[in-house]
Amino acid sequence: MKKLSFLFSFVLLMLFANGVQAQKNETYFVGKWDILIKGLPQGDTEALVKFELKDGKLSGSIADKANQKDMPFTDVQLKDSVVVVKFDHSSGEVEMSLLKKDADNLTGQVNSQFELTGVRKKED
Repeated sequence: MKKLSFLFSFVLLMLFANGVQAQKNETYFVGKWDILIKGLPQGDTEALVKFELKDGKLSGSIADKANQKDMPFTDVQLKDSVVVVKFDHSSGEVEMSLLKKDADNLTGQVNSQFELTGVRKKED
């Protein structure tokens, strides 16, 4: 009986710890990020990515710094320290994955072929 009680307590503790970790990762991405996408056919491209929490869910958009066109994310999936977003671009649907690197930096890929780096934009 003691072992069963210990096992039950351990499982509850693990579920609680997992929920806390997911919440930390969710809030990590909130804010503005300066992104550099490398190796695109038209050359390296700078963009601004914005994340916010709406009704407890992560949402946001991306804007190319050259033309300032804001493209909202059509899908946002967070798993561990990686967020995968989808958005519509003139060339079709684009998938971008962003991986937490440290407190103010991230890395990732666009359509699993173009590397990107990002730096958290400090608010003025």
